[in-house]
Amino acid sequence: MLAIIFLFILFFNIISIALMYYCLGDLTKKEKFIFIAVGTGIMYILTSIVYWISTNGIEITEVSETGKNLITFLFVPVNAILVLPILAKSYSKTKFGSLKSDVFIKRGIVLGILLFIVLIVECNYFKNIQEGVVNLIKQNAQTSEENNNSLNYVNENLENEVSEKILNETEVNSINQNLVQTNTMINDTNE
Repeated sequence: MLAIIFLFILFFNIISIALMYYCLGDLTKKEKFIFIAVGTGIMYILTSIVYWISTNGIEITEVSETGKNLITFLFVPVNAILVLPILAKSYSKTKFGSLKSDVFIKRGIVLGILLFIVLIVECNYFKNIQEGVVNLIKQNAQTSEENNNSLNYVNENLENEVSEKILNETEVNSINQNLVQTNTMINDTNE
């Protein structure tokens, strides 16, 4: 299951990078690389901040780090796919003069608002995921404790039964010894 998730993460990252690279058009490879690196870095920072905000008030567990990594690395390319290719295309057009800078700024603001809305939705989603994980861990701990209590109860009952059996066997052995002694005495008296 984890391998499938990693494949999806890899797939989304490749799509995100390819879309940005394609949308940057005729820019040099160096400029494309810088745009892709900076854009992905900003998405990573924003997604990490949203994840951090979403965990506010939630009990941190040992699986939180793994969950954080999976969620962050899955949603960074998703957020990048939603915003960065359009921004890359607009940037490329602005760089070559076919789009005015004020139009580019307006598009950037609209994309920023869209990204902000998406991040708010993701914050709620991340919070629900974390609460679900915490509840699952608590439920597993409670089930484990109940199982241990049941095992302790069974062990105590077995120990009691064994103790009673040992006492009964001791009494039977004592009675048998008394009977043997009595029979021996009767036989001695009869002779």
